[in-house]
Amino acid sequence: MKIKLIAADLDGTLLDDAKQLPEKNLCALSQCAEKGIEVVPATGRTLSGLPKELKSLPGVHFAILMNGALVADLRNNHILDACRLPYSLAVQVMELARFSQDDIMYDAYVDGIGYTTHYFYEHVEKYVESPGVAKLVRTTRTAVPDHIAFIAEQGHEVDKINMFFTEEHIREKMRKQLAQIPGLLVSSSLKNNLEINAAGADKGGALLRLAGHLGIAREETMAFGDGENDVSLLRSAGIGISMKNGVPAAKAAADQVTTLDNNESGVAETIRQLVLNGT
Repeated sequence: MKIKLIAADLDGTLLDDAKQLPEKNLCALSQCAEKGIEVVPATGRTLSGLPKELKSLPGVHFAILMNGALVADLRNNHILDACRLPYSLAVQVMELARFSQDDIMYDAYVDGIGYTTHYFYEHVEKYVESPGVAKLVRTTRTAVPDHIAFIAEQGHEVDKINMFFTEEHIREKMRKQLAQIPGLLVSSSLKNNLEINAAGADKGGALLRLAGHLGIAREETMAFGDGENDVSLLRSAGIGISMKNGVPAAKAAADQVTTLDNNESGVAETIRQLVLNGT
């Protein structure tokens, strides 16, 4: 069946380890757009975290953001679909990190803007794994004196909560605590983070809702991913493709695995093989 929509994760998938979009991937996506295929970024990032060259592609009309908490119509600057955390639940989750005896960096997104404290903003490198991630965090966060108090005072629903950990055992301890709280969906996109969404906010569900909105059958969709937060995306797509560098859960959920990793433009190679060749 002809592919009409390609959804792709960013970090570890479309982007290389330096958080750049390789020219080969950009070229392959451009060719897809020329054929009328919808190209949909499907990421844990905010809208402001999308690479400019990706947003400017003619075929990029929609984006799945915050792990599926939001589906955005980029042409009309409109949110088509949202599944957010009630602010009271978000405060409860953030206070778990605040009052923990462990050193945990945490922040939250409200209306697409990430809020953190001045301390975390200034000490990002202590908690993240690379300069590229540190730069991304700083460019997508706003520092306030007390982000828990800010969210409580605003009373707005929260798109997503991020937590970063200095040690693996601390992350696993927090994951167990979060599992005891109803209404949460916990996943990970990096080896040292957790991403907390509202139950029902996942990339796979968002893909199916967007495809339905566009009149595209599930069998006409393709998806690429590498992380734990991509598992639902890979399972939901007509063809789910894990990156060679993907985590075991992503590979297990996929229909196939790329022969090249994210630093070798594995997305472009697979698109050429399955979508562009012979069409």
